[in-house]
Amino acid sequence: MTSKVLTTCEEILKGLKESEDPFTFNGWANRFANTAKQICNDPDCKRIKIIETDQGRINFEFRDKEAINCVIQSIQRHLTAMPGIHQVIFKRLKAEFETKKMQY
Repeated sequence: MTSKVLTTCEEILKGLKESEDPFTFNGWANRFANTAKQICNDPDCKRIKIIETDQGRINFEFRDKEAINCVIQSIQRHLTAMPGIHQVIFKRLKAEFETKKMQY
């Protein structure tokens, strides 16, 4: 029992450490974007653009409503493969994209 709890704590700490690393977060964001581009057949990045800012953040730009939906599908597809702390962030991002899609 103790070793299982310790392992769980180590996994949580590892996830927190990775969440502080912008490269890990950006890696997941790029993975979502690449999958979304495949779903939307957008290899030339005309419908979905990722813009990395100076602060290590990533912004998405969408050409149309369907492009937003492709990113939402992509996030859903990859969600369970990522660390828990990133799941929380990307679930929130997915909800923001769903709202944006409704307003589009």
